[in-house]
Amino acid sequence: MKNIIALFVLATTLLSCSSSDDNATIPTVLQKVVFYRNSPNEKHWNINNDLLTNITLADGTVVEEFVYDTQNRLVTDIKYTNGVATETTTITYNANNIITSINGLPYTFNATTRTYAYSYGSNFTIDCKVNEDFLVVDFIRGGFNASEYHMTYNGADMTSFKKVANGSTELIKNFHFDQLYTNPLQNAVLAVARVKSLTDPNFFIDSVVSTKIAGGFDKGASDPYYYSHGYSSSTETPPNHSIKDFSIGVEILDSSNNFVDFYSFADYYYE
Repeated sequence: MKNIIALFVLATTLLSCSSSDDNATIPTVLQKVVFYRNSPNEKHWNINNDLLTNITLADGTVVEEFVYDTQNRLVTDIKYTNGVATETTTITYNANNIITSINGLPYTFNATTRTYAYSYGSNFTIDCKVNEDFLVVDFIRGGFNASEYHMTYNGADMTSFKKVANGSTELIKNFHFDQLYTNPLQNAVLAVARVKSLTDPNFFIDSVVSTKIAGGFDKGASDPYYYSHGYSSSTETPPNHSIKDFSIGVEILDSSNNFVDFYSFADYYYE
């Protein structure tokens, strides 16, 4: 990994430990992940019972809320604008946990090709191939709001993300897993990701569905930079990502491995 840890500034305040803290219980339950702190894209992903329950802005304004059934399947996805619900998506499943409808529109699933399809006279069509975890591999939407997304995986880790618009590649991210840190968010977002595979594959842009945390990523041949993940923990170095509060920053490096810039990617909070 091309990390320059000395340049990584911990986004959260580190707490000094006194002798009275020696027997304190170490928090182990993921409570929240803050993405892109102190930027216009800052979002707080809030976790309850190991499920992503809502996403808020820095000021606490809810922008998206997720509702699950008793089997922890996502059944309602509500989006908000200025705190007001503006879009509600409802999802139904069969006994095998296959999505059968979205907003009352029927989806078919071909188990041989592992492809969902929607083409029932609407002004758009959807074909979405998924992997064994029912996560998007190839997504093609035709007609209204046409778009394409293509992902590759190495086992349970998403190694590339590609978005295509108007026949041209709009964005590529190639993720490099040169460290083996467990992704504590993965299980909490799986149910949402399985629905977003059909409704909004842009959800996958940061590889949040992978079982491990990437060491960094590149954006393909057209971008000369490497985006290296630097890790910092409030309690230990290297951090034990399964139980400790920790943060990830992104160092932008040029082709000669020189530092160009830095930004906060994700801060993880436990309780």
